[in-house]
Amino acid sequence: MKKCAASGRIGFGIVLLLAGLVILAGNMDLIPHHIYRVIMSWPMILVAIAMVNFLRREWGTGLVFLAIGTYFLLPRLAPDFPVQQVWKFWPVLLILAGIAFITNRSKTNITMELNSNTDETIDEVSIFGGHMSRVDSKNFKGGKITSIFGGNEVNLTNARLSDQGAVIDLTAIFGGSKIIVPRDWTIKNEVASILGGFTDKRVGSPESVSPSKTLVIKGVTILGGGELISY
Repeated sequence: MKKCAASGRIGFGIVLLLAGLVILAGNMDLIPHHIYRVIMSWPMILVAIAMVNFLRREWGTGLVFLAIGTYFLLPRLAPDFPVQQVWKFWPVLLILAGIAFITNRSKTNITMELNSNTDETIDEVSIFGGHMSRVDSKNFKGGKITSIFGGNEVNLTNARLSDQGAVIDLTAIFGGSKIIVPRDWTIKNEVASILGGFTDKRVGSPESVSPSKTLVIKGVTILGGGELISY
């Protein structure tokens, strides 16, 4: 699971790096205007999503996004190209989507077998997908949870906080996260939300909370969200 998280984070980082370089080059007039206009068009978002999936070796999903992005880019790249003729082959997208679902399902089963974590910190990344993890650390110090067009569920029920407490840095962009915590933990919600939200849905009375067990959740949700629950 750590390899998948690392590859997802690296892939998204590469896309951000390339996007920054292209925008900088465009602002400095190093890219011809007609080419820069194509690069900055909305179908390139689909191409970027395909790149992230290719870097994560999710070939089926990547091909689906690449095919859709290329279709909408063709009129911009070649105005005289008969795009209507290409539309006859749209069932190919169904074939690619079927392959993507089959391959993603098998990968999800593998991830579920490796969902236990005993480390002191976590680094959960979900990009265009989702997974669940259970933290069994006896000295939990926090970590990062990143959800971009995807979702994470982190179960901390069996975890034990360190003497200094723990801090989780949460990022949700067009995605969401669910964090499950014990009832007796004190939670400080410092998540900033932009067209999103992070909701505390825990059950139990305030008297059962222990001030010596404090978890701070900070970060940002942008067109995304999350929830905090307990059983």
